[in-house]
Order: sequence, then C-alpha cells, then structure tokens
Amino acid sequence: MGAATIASEELDARVLAFWRRVNRCKECPTIAPWRRFPLGRRGTARFGLMILGEAPGRVSLEHGRPFSNPRNLMIRRAFARVVKPREVEPEEIFYFSDTVKCWPSSPTGANRSPSAAENSTCVTLHLRGELEMIHPRLIIAFGARAAAAVLGAPVKLTAMHGIPVVSDAGFRIIPLMHPSTINIAGMRRAGIQSLDDYEAQLAELMREEIAPALAQLDAGLTGTAPQRFD
Repeated sequence: MGAATIASEELDARVLAFWRRVNRCKECPTIAPWRRFPLGRRGTARFGLMILGEAPGRVSLEHGRPFSNPRNLMIRRAFARVVKPREVEPEEIFYFSDTVKCWPSSPTGANRSPSAAENSTCVTLHLRGELEMIHPRLIIAFGARAAAAVLGAPVKLTAMHGIPVVSDAGFRIIPLMHPSTINIAGMRRAGIQSLDDYEAQLAELMREEIAPALAQLDAGLTGTAPQRFD
C-alpha cells in the first residue's frame, strides 16, 4: 500500500469521525429533530474539491444523498456531461457538505433558510474545523449563505457569481447562484438565461477544475494508485 493511499485512508477516517461528532450535535433546539444525511454519504475529500450548500433539503434527505432534489440534479447532470462516457458519480471526485448540517424545517414541513443563530453556531462548531481538516484546494459554494460562510463576509451573488475569490484563510472559492426556483430573477441578473444555460456553464467550470482529479481516478482504475494533490 503506497503512502498516498495511506494518507487518503487516514483522511477518510478523520472525515468519518468528524461526521459522527456532527451527527450527535443537538446544539440548536430550533432545528430539532436534527435530521441529517447518513454517515458515508458525503463523497471523498481526497482530491480537495468541495461542494458546499446552505443546508440539507427535505427531498435530498429522503433520497439519502446531498444535492439530489429536482433542481439540484442540474449539478449532477453538469458533472455527468464532463465525465461521460465514464460511469463516475460526483461523490467519487467531490466532497459534499453544508454550512448548516441539519435540515431547517418550517412548521409545515417545508424547507426554510437557517436562522442567523443556527448558521453562526454551525459555522463556529463544525464548518471551521471541517475546513481545517480537509483544507480543500477549491470550494464551489452554492448560495449566498454558503459563500459568505467560507469568505467571512456578506456576498452579493449577482455580482460575484462564477468569479473565483481567495479567502483570508487561503481557500480558493467560486461563489455560485443556487439553482432554485426563488433564484430565477437573480440568476438572470447574473447572466444565466435558463437552467439549461446554467447547466452548460457549470459543466465548463467543472471540466477545468476536475480534470487533474479525473486523470488520477482514471489512473487508479487502470491499476496505478491515485495520489491526493493540493
């Protein structure tokens, strides 16, 4: 077993231990019953590529994997464009996480945005340590709250959509509009004409960013041990 493989397995073990701690957290009574994704559904941190959302949504939780509701499937379709004809899942390249780890439900059972207190608590208790542990070379942040959490300042996505920024902590971040129905007007102001247009733009962004990781994955599939890179 090579040193790179050992390092990757050690990181996987640390990530799993992190999520075990997170899944025991009940710090925010306002977000009870603290619904989260099952362990082992967050993809891989080995390539240093992170997709960050605002919080889990109800439909994605029912599906058992992040970013899997009908709107978010655009992200997975963009990825499929890039990797075809390979049968590769996004979780084999990306590490998925959320700014707030629990589902913030409304009294009706619908999704809601996390409160400022819930957001601040989860960033302080979990997200900051998560970023230090993984130290991603790239964070694709969907939504203003996710982008603000990793940049440490409010974000105007209509102006910053798709523009790489380096945070004070040294993380390279690409803030992106969230592909939700309520963001249609904002997406148009950011230059996105339709969800099909957004999917095509996202595919081109991913194509460049995941190329080295995809090459290493291909090498691993053909018998060469993949290596983590920074």
